Amino acid sequence: MTNHERPARPDPTTMPATRSRVRLGVFGILWVLVLLNFVDRSALSISLPFISEDFELSPAVNGWVLGSFFWTYLLFQIPGGWLLDRIGARKVVLWAAGLWGLFQVLGGIATGGIMLVASRLGMGASEAPVYPAGSKLNSKWLPSKERARGATFIDAASPFGSAVGGLIITGLIGLSGSWRWSFVITGVITVLVSVLYYVYVRDDPEKHPKTNQAELDYIHGDDPVTQETEQGALPAVSDYARSSSFWAMWLGRLGWATVWWGIISWSPSYLSNALHFDLAGLGWGTFFIYGMGVLGQVVSGFATDRLRARTTNYNRAMKLVLAVSGVGTVASILVLPTVSTGYAALVALALAVFFNQFGGVYWAIPSWLSPRSQVGRVGSVMNVASSLGGAIAPVVMGYAIGASGGGYAGAFLFLAIAGVVYLAGSMFIDFNRPLATRRVLEPAVQGR
Repeated sequence: MTNHERPARPDPTTMPATRSRVRLGVFGILWVLVLLNFVDRSALSISLPFISEDFELSPAVNGWVLGSFFWTYLLFQIPGGWLLDRIGARKVVLWAAGLWGLFQVLGGIATGGIMLVASRLGMGASEAPVYPAGSKLNSKWLPSKERARGATFIDAASPFGSAVGGLIITGLIGLSGSWRWSFVITGVITVLVSVLYYVYVRDDPEKHPKTNQAELDYIHGDDPVTQETEQGALPAVSDYARSSSFWAMWLGRLGWATVWWGIISWSPSYLSNALHFDLAGLGWGTFFIYGMGVLGQVVSGFATDRLRARTTNYNRAMKLVLAVSGVGTVASILVLPTVSTGYAALVALALAVFFNQFGGVYWAIPSWLSPRSQVGRVGSVMNVASSLGGAIAPVVMGYAIGASGGGYAGAFLFLAIAGVVYLAGSMFIDFNRPLATRRVLEPAVQGR
């Protein structure tokens, strides 16, 4: 081929820029922190059979120990959301993760039940802003069409952290001969990752030195639901209080969280005490159960984004996903009291977690249906429901188990009822409209 026959090289100045992928790194680091969040939390539930023996705790007291984390987690949700909207996710998560890592270490050197509860209360307070921070970064760093995947990607770290946490914690207990080292080691790792998070993450894409204009253009696409509320007056607290969708979201999240935290708090004890799994079997059993939750998160995230891309009726698409989640969760839980073998119970628990974790798409709701400047607060109020579910479930189940002499049928019935609440709340959210809009008052009539 002669020179005049060769195609001319494209002019680099006229070629479209390759889009940078900084947002993937931002969410990757946050994912690792959320994973550590659940590794740290699982240390208590996995170690509980050993801790209750060392400290001579009854099932009812164990329930209060498991639930203590959530009382401060609940109380600090709204202050944490306010801080996120005021000073940004970068600084808030640095301090939050650093503190919860230190409280995790404190749990490892606890000398009794009171000190252990104190460490859990500190962890609850410091972990409160983490999930609302994910929703805040979702609204800033992702276009609307990627937010379901972004939300479920972050939320998938919770079942995955619980899954690998079972293996990590049982492995550390086996190697060290004590549950205490599992707390200390995971706490120190959390502190180190919090520093890495602060070094890399920025609150806004424009502030990150590696974000190019092509990625900024991609991120800042129009939001089809909340763009009008961004241009007008922001909704007030009273506007949210009058919103049926807002309360439906809150109630659905409460039911979802009660199921999830009930399973994550008591399933290790159920496998150990009722089904007689040994230490190695306990680790692999919890890995299988929570690993199915990761699969549920991935399936729901991609299915939701795919359905939303094919229709403008977001209401129909979302309710289809959430109906499958709610019905599947309740049906799987109701099977548990009828099974008689350990492996059948593992499958039923795994299916319950798989369908329950479709509910990770809830974390996309604040970024879809509220103004960007209010996402942190709306997400934190939604997470109050999660905290309340986490505070109630371990305690109620502990009393139910104690009242039945160690049986779990009553505890599972309670979780099935919570699953019905999750399903009902999800069906009453209107996904075609913002959660709330500013009420416009009629001007006063002159002369009156």
